[in-house]
Amino acid sequence: MPLRLHRKALPFPFDSPQTHLTRNGRFAIREGLRALGLPQGAKVLLPAWHCGSETDAVLAAGMQVGLYRLHQDLSADLDDIRRQLDGGSIAAIYAIHYFGFPQPVEEMQALAKQYGTAVIEDAALALFSRTAADIPLGCQGDMSVFSLVKTLPLPDGGALWLRHPQPQALERLSAAPLRPALAGLKGVLRRSFGKPRPALPAVPVPQRQLEAWHPRAGIAPADMRGRISPLSRLLLRMPEATDITSAHRANFLVLQQGVPLRSGMRPLMPNLPAGACPAFFPLFTPDADRVHAALQAEGIQSVRFWRQFHPSVDLSGHPEAQQLKRSVLRLPVHPGLRLQELQRICEALHRTV
Repeated sequence: MPLRLHRKALPFPFDSPQTHLTRNGRFAIREGLRALGLPQGAKVLLPAWHCGSETDAVLAAGMQVGLYRLHQDLSADLDDIRRQLDGGSIAAIYAIHYFGFPQPVEEMQALAKQYGTAVIEDAALALFSRTAADIPLGCQGDMSVFSLVKTLPLPDGGALWLRHPQPQALERLSAAPLRPALAGLKGVLRRSFGKPRPALPAVPVPQRQLEAWHPRAGIAPADMRGRISPLSRLLLRMPEATDITSAHRANFLVLQQGVPLRSGMRPLMPNLPAGACPAFFPLFTPDADRVHAALQAEGIQSVRFWRQFHPSVDLSGHPEAQQLKRSVLRLPVHPGLRLQELQRICEALHRTV
């Protein structure tokens, strides 16, 4: 049933009866793969640059991971995908809509139809995003996943959409307990209204340790409880999608125009397409660790984005993905930011270079 506040329904994926609300996006991936009935041991083709939690979910579903290349603009290399499909044993093509920038899903669908594979859309960073033709991202493949907490102020929440209805797909799962949800809400309130914590003195950490995959980065036992918490379901009735999209886009554009373009620093995605609702602003900088530390010291919430290397994924043949893991920062664009705060982020970035 569509979620409503004052008789107004949230848009896709919430307005679809084929959408299941889950505890998080990682769990949605695993359960979606199981619901699709893909053969055990077959490969899911992931883009070489991905978080790693997708790999955990694929492995947990009893499948293997393959990698395909990306172009410089982070769009999928369809020729590389076709070459791997020619080799057989591929069950699904996995597309990540980075920061609301759409992947060529129609072309992927054509390949999938030719080779008998499924197409999975990952819109974890692209909730409420649409194509230039006003098509919601996540509604063109056989399955799509969303991470609600990356765009909305919720303590937990993901979503799984399946093209072919699966009424019993998540029936066996229990709701998440209240305690973790309250802990998550405390974090949301602290990030939204609390004062920045004073920066701790920098402690040198070996690069190998910083890039090592750790259990907290993947699927934890608590994730397996499955359903979204009642608290998040209640809070989910409050946002207005149009306002959120407008704020994310406006804040993204302020950062895009204000970041320095020197010493290798630049917006990772320079041209915001019509319809995109980016969860964050991705900043490329060759000196990511130092810039991140400098921003943290000024009380600015930056995140070293997808820095960990999953032990089950061999990126030795994908130097471009290795570089991205070592060079991307995630900056906030949420609606709570004021113009002067965005300008302060840009000024701090200028001081780092």
